[in-house]
Amino acid sequence: MVRDRSSSQGFTLIELLVVIAIIAILISLLLPGLSGARNVAWMTVCQSQVRQIGLAGTLYAQDNKDRYWNTLDWARRVENGRLVPGHLYNYVDSVHEVTGCPKSKRQNPYGREGNQLFSDGSNALDFDYCMVEGMQGVNLSSQTQVMYLDRVNKWYHPGSWTFLTAEQATLYLSPFRSIPIFIEESSWWYNGQIFDGRWGNLDQITTRHDRGGMIGFLDGSVELFVANLKHDESRQEGTDWVANDVFVFYMQRWRRVYAPITRPFGWINRPQ
Repeated sequence: MVRDRSSSQGFTLIELLVVIAIIAILISLLLPGLSGARNVAWMTVCQSQVRQIGLAGTLYAQDNKDRYWNTLDWARRVENGRLVPGHLYNYVDSVHEVTGCPKSKRQNPYGREGNQLFSDGSNALDFDYCMVEGMQGVNLSSQTQVMYLDRVNKWYHPGSWTFLTAEQATLYLSPFRSIPIFIEESSWWYNGQIFDGRWGNLDQITTRHDRGGMIGFLDGSVELFVANLKHDESRQEGTDWVANDVFVFYMQRWRRVYAPITRPFGWINRPQ
């Protein structure tokens, strides 16, 4: 029996082009999904790391009359004139990994991993997560209500205030779910130049996770917070949401949590 030679022929050029086109279409459909899955993974790891830092703070508080550490020495502290690791290092084994968002990897805006070292030169300090200035000494059972200038869901106003009346607070402020302790800080400007592990004044939250960053709360919860930033992190405008937009009821008015002069240790527990 003679074999039909036509049955052994390969693909024609047109058939090959069709196959290539189909593969290209499949790749184009899969890539966004893979990118989305990677971003979700980054967010999940980031959220977990903020929760670990919060747990470390809770463990410290349980060892110290239920009060959190000071913002001045949680990341680093001065001992006999030397800059040494702070309290966090006593409660977390891999601080270098835990304090770096997997998407940012502790990089400052200039492509370098920190330049502020401890006295022995062992560790960089430019954490992606910083402690909210003013939360020093917060009690684990504190019920203080902390609010923020809500430029997304409330009546928008481009200004910034040192204090607000009760009427203004109703118009401009929204409550946090609990007391904010840790913020995933923007790497630009402040974390790119100042390596103190503190979040205050004009510091911003990052936008690296779907235009938002993680906030760790006193109750142990962590959530993605999307602030109102008119520009990307590399440009700061007067309309951007910053640490000065966080308020607490203090001396009969809603006042900024951040103050140029450090408030007493534990003041946040009974600010009225």
